Amino acid sequence: MLGATSSGCVNAASKQQGSSASTTSQSSTIKSSSTSSSSSVSSQELPVGKILSVEDVNPNIAYRVADKQATFYWSLKGYGKKSDIASDNATAQGLNFGAFKKYVTTKGIYYHMVSYNSGGFEKEKGWQRVTNYADDSNFGYINANNVRRFYTVTSKWTYQQKKPYYVANPYSHRIWNQPVYTVRYTFVSHVFDRLATTQLYATKELIKHTGAHYVYLETAGGKKLGWVYKSPKVLIAGKYRDPGKQLLHLKSGEKKAKHVQSVKSTKSRVGVNDSLAMPQRAYVVKNKQKQVKRVLVLGMDNRPTKIYFKNGHAIKEINYTYRRKIWKVTTNKKKLRTHFTARHTYITSAETRTNFYSSKSKKLARVMTIGDDGIATTTIYRSGHIVFKTSPFKEIITYPYANFK
Repeated sequence: MLGATSSGCVNAASKQQGSSASTTSQSSTIKSSSTSSSSSVSSQELPVGKILSVEDVNPNIAYRVADKQATFYWSLKGYGKKSDIASDNATAQGLNFGAFKKYVTTKGIYYHMVSYNSGGFEKEKGWQRVTNYADDSNFGYINANNVRRFYTVTSKWTYQQKKPYYVANPYSHRIWNQPVYTVRYTFVSHVFDRLATTQLYATKELIKHTGAHYVYLETAGGKKLGWVYKSPKVLIAGKYRDPGKQLLHLKSGEKKAKHVQSVKSTKSRVGVNDSLAMPQRAYVVKNKQKQVKRVLVLGMDNRPTKIYFKNGHAIKEINYTYRRKIWKVTTNKKKLRTHFTARHTYITSAETRTNFYSSKSKKLARVMTIGDDGIATTTIYRSGHIVFKTSPFKEIITYPYANFK
């Protein structure tokens, strides 16, 4: 195989040729520029012939290599020379490309190509590199006959009526400017960390060439968010339901109080593997004697944990799925006097550990959400007082939540 690859792309930042195309702030709206006349281009005879015109073109129009003879070269001057090969078909097979320069010569048409790239959470830094074509996705030049038009999206439509959704799992998928690798540059535009209690609406849907479905989300107030993978693990269809009303039913004489973690307390950091910036919530139910009878906690992963108390001791714990279905239940006295952990055996996801305290302590219980990027805790006191805390791990890369508002 010729040409070195990096994340599916040739590392060509040090050998890049050509100037950048004119772009807007969104990768999906890069526009073509004017065509240069042959008199202002070059009179030099190149291996590809004399250049007649150069045109800026839209790199969001996707291509793939068309045949086994497809070869990319670092420059038009060295086109056809073995020493100037940037990549061959074996390296480029299966990748999506976009052309940002079109060269019309006396021997044919040639494109300056870049591979499709994803910035993930690095949207600002990555976008700056992409608009200057200074990232590692420069693939060089190729004859137009060696590539074919490729449709990254096979179908797309707008709903006649917007469809309501609310958040289930906030970190399994994120919201993108465009579905990943469907345009020249895709990145995470929003996260669900602060949208757990927000009514969302899907207004459009599309199908990628892979068969995956994506929906376009906006808030009830009309704020545009972006595209997210359509899955019942991510979104629950329907109008938002307050978990305190859904999972806690008051008896005569009982009162319920809702507590929400402050934004400052969350540290406002976004993790790749968790939803660190999500405010935790707790609902405390007391009887007439002002004793805590039940507590419902939603940790930083948005998964509910309900604990029943009698005479100051826990007598039952129920852990729910992201879709608020019963998942784990324990009435084991030993566990409810020490600790109980709800975790998946074969699935990598955040786990919930509940620590219980003796009757001599001012604390009743502490619910911990343990993720890959950090830990979030909700401590319940016998008085009904609640203390929240979020602690991102120091060695983990996180991003400011302000980048994803």
